[in-house]
Amino acid sequence: MKKILIAVFLLIVVFAFSSILNFVPLDYSLFIQFQNTGKIYSDLKKVPFVNFVLSDEGLSFENYFINYIENMGYKEGIDKEKFLRIFSKNVLFLSKGGEVVLDDTLSFDINYYFDILKNLSKDSALIFETDNATEISSYFGELLDEKVKVDDGVFFIGDFLYAKQFKDYYIISGSKTTLEYLISVYKNPELQFSNVEKSISSILEKDTWICGYSKGSALKINLPFTVEDGNVKTEYLFFKGKVEDGVLRIQIHQKTNNYYKRNALVDDLMENIPVLGNYFAGITVEDSKEALKIIEPWVFTIESTDLTKFYNLAESLIENSTSTFYVVGDVDDSTSVSVAFLFKLSDGYENIKKIFEKYLAKYDKIKDEWVINISKEFKLYFYEYEQFFVVSNIEKSYYAKKARVKKLMDIAAYNFLDRKRSYDVKVFLDIGDLVYKFLGIRINSKVIFWQEKSGYFINYFLDIM
Repeated sequence: MKKILIAVFLLIVVFAFSSILNFVPLDYSLFIQFQNTGKIYSDLKKVPFVNFVLSDEGLSFENYFINYIENMGYKEGIDKEKFLRIFSKNVLFLSKGGEVVLDDTLSFDINYYFDILKNLSKDSALIFETDNATEISSYFGELLDEKVKVDDGVFFIGDFLYAKQFKDYYIISGSKTTLEYLISVYKNPELQFSNVEKSISSILEKDTWICGYSKGSALKINLPFTVEDGNVKTEYLFFKGKVEDGVLRIQIHQKTNNYYKRNALVDDLMENIPVLGNYFAGITVEDSKEALKIIEPWVFTIESTDLTKFYNLAESLIENSTSTFYVVGDVDDSTSVSVAFLFKLSDGYENIKKIFEKYLAKYDKIKDEWVINISKEFKLYFYEYEQFFVVSNIEKSYYAKKARVKKLMDIAAYNFLDRKRSYDVKVFLDIGDLVYKFLGIRINSKVIFWQEKSGYFINYFLDIM
């Protein structure tokens, strides 16, 4: 009986998803959908980082939002539950033109989202599942401090928003024409994205909480560990995310005009990186300049002449590496950076030795390390330890001490999140440590990220716990 109920529930979910997706026209540039957030919300709050954002022990966004809505409810006599309910079901945003930068749409200020609503373009729309168009329109009017009028079934919210009820859906847009167009698309399958692009829509219809599609560069997702190649053009991208075992798992698939041979990673040593701090990376790219662009925004975060010299030297070293190299380090609350580059001993080792000899490095026989005095306060060390040739601003004795205590493979969260695959870039971050150092709040949050190229696709995987 339980299995039958689960099967029926899944059929209902898929049917609901397909229905709202039928509003998406084939000629539109992008759409983003949140599916059944009300049912998923309790699982979302089990993700440590999401709970940190929502809970009173963290950033308290949940209470901030609820209190805002409740205060308006008391003031205007509006039932907040009816308004909140529209966010608990399927919500769809779609747009024909322009560009949306996804990470720019995230804010902890509720007024920011009202500004987005006010500025919906004439070719954009938000669609909610509800049959309370009159009350929802009134609520939006109060939130935006605008008068609401109705004429022939169309609600006019101020002079910039138009809304209409169609079946069990509430459509709100910056244009009355768009409302009618989306309704006509729903009625005509040959105009629908879901009917024509079946191969993509079927992927998105699988178990997801958030999903989306973009033609070309209409949707930009600025992941912090990637770099764009100006010669590579995006034909389209789609993404999906779900909550599973206390982890928010997001996949992004970017179809390009360039063909990539899949990287066959051999002898990956990432698990052997010592725990020196809160970030770890494995990077295997042929273009050394691309590798440095990936590292630069999150390792070299301080304006420092010393670190600039370190960076320039690292560029010379990476140009002589032949495959994978690794980065490990720590960012603390004083914004100082400890960092180590780890190269395989067999990876251009002789060329690397010639480089630091060129930079007048001095060999310390007692400590068994080469040293370059970048400045009075900053030294750069070169040494061998186990399977790596290390370039760091950390002395060998300190590195060895840390390496004996703990390695990346000893972190339970890394073993839980890590999924063996070939990769061009893999990054593991201890978000909990960063939050504690900067805000003094303890959370057990980690992030792992992959990038891999295969065929015409660049695939990204981001797991947040």
